[in-house]
Amino acid sequence: MTTASSSDADLARRLPSLGKYFRPLEVPDTEALAKVQELCDISDPFRADEAADDLFVTAMREINTWHAARNPLYGAMWRGAGSPDITGIEQIADLPYIHVNLFKRHALSSVAGDSITLRLTSSGTGGEKTEIGFDDWSFGTAQRMDAWTIKALGLIDVERPANYLVCGYEPDPRLSVGAAHGLNELCDFAPVASAVHTLRNTGEGHEFNIMGSVDALLEFAARDEPVRIVGFPALLHAVLERMEAMGVPCLDLPEGSTVLTGGGWKGHADRAIGRGEFRAAIERRLGIAEERIRDCYGSVEHCLPYIECHAHHFHVPVWSRCVVRDVRTLEPLEHGTPGYLQFVSPFITSLPAHTILMADLGTLHPPGDCGIATPWFEVHGRAGVRRNRNCAVAAAELLETR
Repeated sequence: MTTASSSDADLARRLPSLGKYFRPLEVPDTEALAKVQELCDISDPFRADEAADDLFVTAMREINTWHAARNPLYGAMWRGAGSPDITGIEQIADLPYIHVNLFKRHALSSVAGDSITLRLTSSGTGGEKTEIGFDDWSFGTAQRMDAWTIKALGLIDVERPANYLVCGYEPDPRLSVGAAHGLNELCDFAPVASAVHTLRNTGEGHEFNIMGSVDALLEFAARDEPVRIVGFPALLHAVLERMEAMGVPCLDLPEGSTVLTGGGWKGHADRAIGRGEFRAAIERRLGIAEERIRDCYGSVEHCLPYIECHAHHFHVPVWSRCVVRDVRTLEPLEHGTPGYLQFVSPFITSLPAHTILMADLGTLHPPGDCGIATPWFEVHGRAGVRRNRNCAVAAAELLETR
């Protein structure tokens, strides 16, 4: 059984909303998954050393055995690949993987139904929908990793209440969209003075509350508390465009204000702008320094946290490894060459998403000069011509009603 460190416990005491992230967690089988537990108990997300690599390999051997024995599909894939018994970090790419789209068509589980404590979907409206069932360990440890990453990046503030503009869904107990949960949880890392959602719950669905969002920013600018803007970048971009069209003067939001976006521009590529241009627009319109503007990457199928550092690198944390594969041959690629992103992590026990090939194109880089010792990746966008629906698509479509 793990316990929170004194530092984590102190944070949770000072900001009770952090308590759910730093609660004790235990793997479903402490004997079979002992190294999974040990790896996921590492509280430094950017630790990089040989011992961490060795622990990661052993944990992956445990989780491969776990899923191969409990999930017929993955078991067949693992045996078909020759039951690879990896012994070094360089062999991670040898493990069989499942494409993210398979989860949209099949319910893949490695635990009994009564072990599932949370079900999240990747899309709220029509189209292909991924439904992922999490046991308490899988979702809880992902939450804890999220908190440790945000803490390591200096984005927790237990002292000052913040005014939040949530560029996403207003809470609704009927809504199981994964991003809705994730975005609202980003309000847990500083006390809430007030919160306004760009997608307002009408009782019959959600509508884009663009004027309410503009009014909220104007009100926040006149107050002393820092502002935290979290959510889909397409929605924030639309709010900034409306402010420009209305002739609203550029704002100077209070010191310590922060932007955390996630979900990309899927479904609204015609309005997308470059990341650098987007950050510059936020800095100009809202007065938030570029280093306080961060993007997040993840999915309901692979809910580990990838959050930009101050240099805007998505670093691969100690609990994960990233492989990039050639778009034609699917062979692993060297650093600096774009291809399909694949993520490998032993944390998830409820389904065989521990090695998953994404539909996104990206490039992996060695550690840079930002001071963080783990590799980092950049995301180039979704591959293929057929649109894959996800949370960002569903949210972006509400822009059409503005």
